[in-house]
Amino acid sequence: MSDWYVYDWDLQGLPAQFHVDLKYVEEFDTLGDFTTLLYVSCYPKKAEAQAFSSREKRLLESVSKECARILGEHSAFVGYIDILAQRRYYFYTSDARLLVPLMAYCSEEDGLRLECFKAEEPNRQTYYRLLVPDNAKRQSVDNAAYIASLRQRGDDNAAYRRVNLHFYFPSASGRTLFGENAKSLGFAIGKTDYVPEREPSYYIVLHAISPLEQESITELTTKAIYAAETYGGVMEHFDSAFIQKRGIFG
Repeated sequence: MSDWYVYDWDLQGLPAQFHVDLKYVEEFDTLGDFTTLLYVSCYPKKAEAQAFSSREKRLLESVSKECARILGEHSAFVGYIDILAQRRYYFYTSDARLLVPLMAYCSEEDGLRLECFKAEEPNRQTYYRLLVPDNAKRQSVDNAAYIASLRQRGDDNAAYRRVNLHFYFPSASGRTLFGENAKSLGFAIGKTDYVPEREPSYYIVLHAISPLEQESITELTTKAIYAAETYGGVMEHFDSAFIQKRGIFG
């Protein structure tokens, strides 16, 4: 059964949306020699177009289905990326010769401009390094859900407030080193604790002042998560104060 995961992240400095089937994180090793990457890039028919038309958006769905039909059981459809006026579909296969019928289809499609390419990837690095989200990218999805939940309750997301990032580390020394690094990144250090009933056990909370907006919060969580990973730390969650949005009469 497919396990699709969607997240937004910049790619080469441009906003992009990633769709990845996470079932292959566990299944790839059971599928055999699926180490040839075939990817299909889709563009609007007009080269100067800045976005897909409504009709072209509908055609995009049929492209992935037709590619899957052509590649058949000798392939795995692992994900796609939307970036500006481009969608790129990614497949792995055990038969590199399938590039030939895929190229024929791309040349014959008249509703979109299609290009297809092949790469040999014994380690399936496009899937694991580009498509599968790391901890910071996963946290960005959690951030969006938390922000939306407070907004629905009437929070003024634009208001500045203290936000709290909660981390755990496998050692006290790692936590201490992370704390020093975090201060240089602009965070204030809050409470620390030792929680033996959980692993890792060494707790620390970071504080920052920020509006509760997706871009601002994800910038904070991303730099903190990457810094924590150096010392084996993991972020558990973030939270913040609730600030009621005022009505037109104050």
